[in-house]
Amino acid sequence: MQVSQKYMIDWLKEHDHSNISLDPTNQFDLISTVDGDLPRLLYEIEVNYAWQGEWPETWEEIFISEEKVKPLEKWREECPDDILTFVIFRSDLGKAWHIDGSSLLECTVRNNLLHIPTSDAYLMDMTYDESSC
Repeated sequence: MQVSQKYMIDWLKEHDHSNISLDPTNQFDLISTVDGDLPRLLYEIEVNYAWQGEWPETWEEIFISEEKVKPLEKWREECPDDILTFVIFRSDLGKAWHIDGSSLLECTVRNNLLHIPTSDAYLMDMTYDESSC
């Protein structure tokens, strides 16, 4: 298990997620639920090691490897009622961009990277205190 996955699991537990699964055969990094009547929450996780400190205002896009298209296609074709979120952590795991999977369906692909405008994502404090809710 990668450090970012462990960190995400701990964060999900702090935010009332349950049934957290780390099964590499399902093509998603993590799967969790909040309530049995709600859709599953699917997560793809990456760390942007170039991101140090606050997000630079000049960085107007978030880049995700084109290899993440496979989970995106699986979600669209096999489980569209579930919620897919891409989480891009800062190098210290203290903050992360959360990107709704549907935003990636329309993003640009250049140089083997998906280009997502920061306006299509939301920045979360990933520390464990109550202010990160």
